[in-house]
Amino acid sequence: MESPLQAPELMNSRVINGDLLALAAWCAGKLALIRLYGASLVRLAGRSGPRSHRNHKGLMRNREPSEGLNDGVSPTESISGREESVLLERPTPVEPPPTQGSPTQFSDQLAISAQQEERLLEMFFDVVQDVNPIFSRARFFHSYRNSTRSRELISTIVLITAKLSRYAFPMNGHVLDACIDQLLSSSLLDGDMFGDSPTLDQFRKACLLAFYEFHQYPGNQSWMRIGKLTRMAYRIGLDRLETIRSFYPDWSSISREDIEEWRSVWWCIYRLDSYSNLSSGTPYLIDEKLINTALMAGLHAQEIFLPPQSGDLWKLIREVTSNPETLLMNVHTITATAMRQAGLILRVHSLQAREKTISHLADVECHISTLRQALPPGWLNPSRNAFSNESHVDHHARLVTVLHLRMAQLLLAVLNCGKGEESEWLMSWQQVLEASQDIASIAGQWDSSFCLKVDPAISFVLFTALIFLDLHKKSTAISISNLVSSIDHHMTVLRLQLEQFAHIWTLPKLLALSFETFSESVSGPLSDRQITFILSRFEAPLHPRWLRFLSSTKEDLESSPM
Repeated sequence: MESPLQAPELMNSRVINGDLLALAAWCAGKLALIRLYGASLVRLAGRSGPRSHRNHKGLMRNREPSEGLNDGVSPTESISGREESVLLERPTPVEPPPTQGSPTQFSDQLAISAQQEERLLEMFFDVVQDVNPIFSRARFFHSYRNSTRSRELISTIVLITAKLSRYAFPMNGHVLDACIDQLLSSSLLDGDMFGDSPTLDQFRKACLLAFYEFHQYPGNQSWMRIGKLTRMAYRIGLDRLETIRSFYPDWSSISREDIEEWRSVWWCIYRLDSYSNLSSGTPYLIDEKLINTALMAGLHAQEIFLPPQSGDLWKLIREVTSNPETLLMNVHTITATAMRQAGLILRVHSLQAREKTISHLADVECHISTLRQALPPGWLNPSRNAFSNESHVDHHARLVTVLHLRMAQLLLAVLNCGKGEESEWLMSWQQVLEASQDIASIAGQWDSSFCLKVDPAISFVLFTALIFLDLHKKSTAISISNLVSSIDHHMTVLRLQLEQFAHIWTLPKLLALSFETFSESVSGPLSDRQITFILSRFEAPLHPRWLRFLSSTKEDLESSPM
């Protein structure tokens, strides 16, 4: 079993997120701050200077300012030098053999008792697990209490839960930060560490670390970690579980319960691939049209698959609504897929002929419109469906799926503004306002106590809506005072929701700072031509060029011919 304390020399290579409130002082002003993290968001998380990055061999090096979020692993890079025959690896037993002896070194460092450990595990399932579910609670605790659960996975859950929940330990809090730093530094998913046949628990640990790093240390390294995890899933065959179960005896012998847990890992990776690449404007590694792994179905339900044709997504709604147990998870996957489609058009529109882009835009708009109509009655309602006895947890999980659809509409509306039809520009610009207001209406229903229960990646949805609402407020086309007051209110709600997430995660904190810099540097009023110029620079919410542009918009507007 791999040691959680590998590579101790890297213990201090990751900047600890302890004094982010001192960010502005270190950066000597918000403008300089945003320009710094235009190349790599993670630089801003430091307390004493830019964070040092290392390559996968553990060597220290400093990133050059020109290196952005998309300078990592190529989507076409080979996942392995091995022959094709080993790409479908024999699955390792789901539960590794128990580890005898003393607690892990992490537990020794934290000096926690067995009771504290179990309490933190309970907290994980009570508070954090719903963010990106990859466990069955009952099965987890059964194996945990029988000492057949991976100690490394347990340590990972305990450390992350303690950090996110601000659990009070008797020791100095920096010990916890150091343990997480070591865990991330020693878990780079290289072949010699992950092995040829990863266990289910190893994949779960990798998913937890990839999720945590993406939101707490955003930047190149977290983006590449997700890419490596995705390639390993492809190598094992998690993208085609139903196929390999039919042809490979080692997989066909796995129980239905265990296969369902392997599926949950695959769809977790699918969501990570979606959020990380859509937000940074880079190609998805997963092609949703070529997946032969069923959606979450429970133990007795019929298997359901993503359709090969994106226009058929709406047809899944009737099937997934027949199983309340997995309804929210599957609708989340469906709406995330719709958002992926809008993100793909956003990425490739500048590479295609104008006629082809217009055709693709129209197709995706039709797909999303049909999907919205296929959802159960009241699904798009921002308020809790009290007459349906909807719980608060289910309400917020549903709101995330609605945010996916509103974000897809917003991206498509922004693209429509750039189609070149001046006669239709104002109508498209109004659709940008409509989608942004809809996102703010959802934020207005948010309960801050659920910020640990939903995926904080929705922060980039809030951030994008904020930017475009600010542009509308400063537009010369807006002259009605009541509308300006309404936009102000919506912006306040979105800022407050970003702040709620920022109390826990680094990513929304950096996005809030980026918005403040942009808003303060562009005073308005802005003409339609100036707004069109700004929209033409939009590539993706977290794309380095877009973030750098936001930090220098005033200068760019002044130097551009208008």
